[in-house]
Amino acid sequence: MTPFKKLLKRTGAQPRVFIALVAAALLLASLSALYVRAQRESDARKSPEARQFEQAPDDWLDHEHTVSHFRRALDGGNLSAVGLANAQPGLVLYTLKSGEKASATVPGCTAQGCAGTALDRLGDKSAEAGFALVSVNVDPRTGSRRLLDWADKLLSPLLLVGTLVAALILATKLQTGMGGAASKLSARPQTQFADVIGSDEAKAGLTRVKAFMHDPAQYARLGASAPRGVLLVGPPGTGKTLLAKALAGESKANFIAVDGSYFTAMFYGAGVAKVKDLFKLARKNAPCVLFIDEVDGIGKRSTGGSGGGAESELNRIINRVLVEMDGFESLDNVVVVAATNHEDNVDPAMRRPGRFDMLVRLTLPTLPDRQQLFDLYIGKLRHDGTADTAALARMTAGLSPADIANTVNKAASSAAEAGAQTVSHEHLLRAIETHQLGGEVSAIKGLLSESTRERLAYHEAGHALVGHWLDLGAVERVTIEPRGQALGVTYISRGTEDPLYAQAELSNRLAMMLGGREAELLVKGSVSSGASDDLKRASELAINMVGSLGFSKTFGLLSVAGVPKELLGPDIQSAVLKEARAMLEQAQAQCQQLLTSRRWQLDALAQALLHREVLCGDELNGLLAGGDGPLARVESFA
Repeated sequence: MTPFKKLLKRTGAQPRVFIALVAAALLLASLSALYVRAQRESDARKSPEARQFEQAPDDWLDHEHTVSHFRRALDGGNLSAVGLANAQPGLVLYTLKSGEKASATVPGCTAQGCAGTALDRLGDKSAEAGFALVSVNVDPRTGSRRLLDWADKLLSPLLLVGTLVAALILATKLQTGMGGAASKLSARPQTQFADVIGSDEAKAGLTRVKAFMHDPAQYARLGASAPRGVLLVGPPGTGKTLLAKALAGESKANFIAVDGSYFTAMFYGAGVAKVKDLFKLARKNAPCVLFIDEVDGIGKRSTGGSGGGAESELNRIINRVLVEMDGFESLDNVVVVAATNHEDNVDPAMRRPGRFDMLVRLTLPTLPDRQQLFDLYIGKLRHDGTADTAALARMTAGLSPADIANTVNKAASSAAEAGAQTVSHEHLLRAIETHQLGGEVSAIKGLLSESTRERLAYHEAGHALVGHWLDLGAVERVTIEPRGQALGVTYISRGTEDPLYAQAELSNRLAMMLGGREAELLVKGSVSSGASDDLKRASELAINMVGSLGFSKTFGLLSVAGVPKELLGPDIQSAVLKEARAMLEQAQAQCQQLLTSRRWQLDALAQALLHREVLCGDELNGLLAGGDGPLARVESFA
C-alpha cells in the first residue's frame, strides 16, 4: 500500500480530519489563483517599456556605466527608454536608440526627489526628446546577494528562537534533575552501623530493613510486606544522614541523597517530573537506599489556601511521592529513608502504614556516647595526651555529635592560632566554654575594676562550694573570664544522667543557684545585679516544684499545671508563689549556713580565682575538698 493510500485510509477513518484537510487545500488553491490573477491584472496596466524592464532587469543591471555616460546619451538625444527604480532612488535603467542596454546610479537622489542632479526635470526632457520614461519595480541586487540577504533575515530570528528554546530545554532539564545531584549515583558507602556512635535504638530498628534488603524474596514467600519507608526523627546533628549511609553500607546497597528543597522548581510541573525521575533512578539501581533529608521541606498538603500555583504544585509533588511509594513492588528492593527535625510538619498521609511505616527516633548522645565521640574526634588530632574525655563528656550534656565534632575542631583551630605544637586539654575546655557561652573571652574583661573582679570571684566560688558540699555533682571548672553574656561560670556535672530528680536534690540545687548571691552578701555586705539570672532560674524551679512536681505541702497531690486556666484564681496563684518563696528562703538559709561554716574555704577559692582566673582539675578539687582545713565536711543540708 502506497503512503498516499495509507493517508487516505487513516483520514477516512476520521471524517473531521479529512474535511479539515480538504478545506485547507481548497483555501490554499484559491489564494494561489487569486495571487496569479492579481499579478496579471497589475502587469496589464503597465506600459510595454515598464514590463520589459521588470521582466529581465539583469540585462540592464549587468551593464553598469558612469553618470557621465548617461548624461551624454541624454544630452545627445540617444535615449530610447528610461526606467527609474522605485526601490533605490537614483538607479536608472536606460536603453539607447542603438539598442544598447545600460544602467547608472545618480548620486544625490533621495526618496523626495533628484533636484540638482542629472535626473532633475527628467520628465520635461522626456517630452522634448521623445524617449519613454517609466517607474519600474526592480531589485538591483544579484541573485547571490538576494539569497544571502534572505538567509540573513531568516536565520537571525531562527537563531534567536533556537537560543531561547535551547535555554528553556536546558533549564527544564536542570529543574527536573537531569544532570542534578540525584542523577549522580554515589558509590556504595563503606559506612557500617559500628561507625555510628550511640543511636543503639535506631540501629536496632533499622536491622529489620537491613534483613529485608539482604533477602527480599524471603519476605515475599511468607507474604510479609516489606518496609517501604523509614522516617528518622531527631534533633539537628544527631547523625541521621550518617545512619542512612550506614544502612546502605550494611545492606550493600546504592545510596542516593537529596533534600526536601530538591523537588521545588521554577517551572510548573517540573517538581513532579523530578519525583518521577528520582524514583525511576532508585528502581534502576536497586538495591538502593533513597535518602530524603529535611523531608519537611515538602511540607503538608493544603486545601483552600491562598498560595495559588505554588501551593497547587506543592500538593502535586507530595501526591506524586505518595503514588511512587505505593507503587513499590515486593521485590523492587528500594527503601526510602527520610529525615526531619520537625515531625509535625510531615504530611500525615506520608506517615500512614505502607509508606513511611517505620518511625525511628534519634536522641542526643548519653554520657558514655559522648566520651566515645570525644575519643574518636580527639584521636584524629595531634594532641598531647592530657585530654580527660570523661570530664569533657560530663561537661557537655545536651551536645549532639555534630556539636562535639565542632567543639573539637574549634580546639584544634585555637591551638593552631596560638602556635601550639599539639592540642591540650586546656584548648578543649576553652572550646567548650566558647560553645556553651556563645563566644570568646569578651573585651569587657579589660574594663572590669578590681572590686568587680573580687565580687565575681566570690560569686563563682560560692556556686562551686555549695554545689560541691551538697553533692550536686563534680565541679569541673570555675572561671571569671567574661564570655558572651556571662561574666563568670561554674561547671557542675551531675553524677548521673538519670532523668528522675529527687526532692532533696532539687532543694539542694536551689541552694547552689543562690550560692553566688549569698557569697557576695556574706563577704561584701551587699548584692549586685549579677545574680539576676540565678534568681530567675531558681524561681522557675521553685514554682515547678510547687505547681507541677508534687513537692507542695499546700496542694498535696494536686498539680496546678493540670488545673484549667479558668479555675486558677488569684488565691491559687498567691498560694503557689507563697510556698515557692518559702522554698527559696529555706534554700537561702541552708546556703548561708554552709558558706559561713566554710568561710575560710570560700576565701581561698576566691583568691585563687583572682590570681588564676580559671580553676580546674586537681588544683580545684584540692581547694574544694579542704582536707587540711579546720572544719569537717558537711554531710547533709537537706
